Amino acid sequence: MTRNRRKRPRISNGERFFQMHQWLLNSAAWKSTNVYERALYMELKQRYNGSNNGEIPLSRREAEAAMNCSDKPVIAAFKGLQEKGFIKVATRGSFHWKKGGGQSGRSTRWILTEYPIDYPVKSLSPERDFMRWKPADAIKARDDESSPMGGREQPIVRAMGGREQPVTLKVADAGSR
Repeated sequence: MTRNRRKRPRISNGERFFQMHQWLLNSAAWKSTNVYERALYMELKQRYNGSNNGEIPLSRREAEAAMNCSDKPVIAAFKGLQEKGFIKVATRGSFHWKKGGGQSGRSTRWILTEYPIDYPVKSLSPERDFMRWKPADAIKARDDESSPMGGREQPIVRAMGGREQPVTLKVADAGSR
C-alpha cells in the first residue's frame, strides 16, 4: 500500500531565487535587449513563483517604482519585450474599479514565454517565442560588398598648396600576397 504523503515544497522556506539559463542569455533576442528591458524582465521573473505564469501582476507604475525610472523607458521596455517574444499579455489591466470593481480594477497580468502557462489553462510546453526572433535589418558592415576592394585603380583627389592634383593609386589584391 502507498502512503499518503504531503507534498513538500520544491524549494525550502529559505530565500527565493531565479535562474537565468545559458541558452536564454545566448539568444539573439536577449543580446539585442537594452538595460531597461533586462531589468523589467528580471522584475517579472522575480514575481514568478513557479505556478503563476499567466497571472504575474505588474503595472506600469509598479515597474517604474521597481526600476527607479520614468514612464517612457518602462513603456518602451514592455513593448520591446513583447516584440522580441519574452512576454505576452494575459489580461490587460484597467482602472474601472469605480464601476463594480472585480476583475477590472487590476494591473496587467503577464505570461513569461520561457515557462509553460499555468493560468487559466495549464500547458505542458513553453512557447519560447524569443528563440525564433530575428533582428529586423542588420546594419551594413564596413567591409560589405559595397566597399571597393580588389585591383581596381581608384582616383584620389587631394588639395596641395591650393591646387587640385588627381593621384591614381593601385590597390593590392588580398589574394596576391
